[in-house]
Amino acid sequence: MNYDIKISEKEGALHVEREYHGVPLWVMRDYLIDLGGTMISEACLSGEGWSATFREGEPFTLGRLRLGTLHVDFEGDAAFLNRLLSTFDLKMLRSGG
Repeated sequence: MNYDIKISEKEGALHVEREYHGVPLWVMRDYLIDLGGTMISEACLSGEGWSATFREGEPFTLGRLRLGTLHVDFEGDAAFLNRLLSTFDLKMLRSGG
């Protein structure tokens, strides 16, 4: 799993910003839907106590290898978000979710 993390609190909600490389948007959406999310739009999902917003970034290049970059902003109640991200991280560690 390859991602950068930024965490902040705003108005009582936890905000976690992550950057993933080499993971397609449809895979991210499928994983979060499996974890109880509902698609609000192509770029946003919402679940009980949390939401996730996606945006594509500049490709990550390593030699000839070029990987897509996906930024995901998670926001919500700290307890719900911590549970979600713990399970989500496990799905991201193994191939096929």
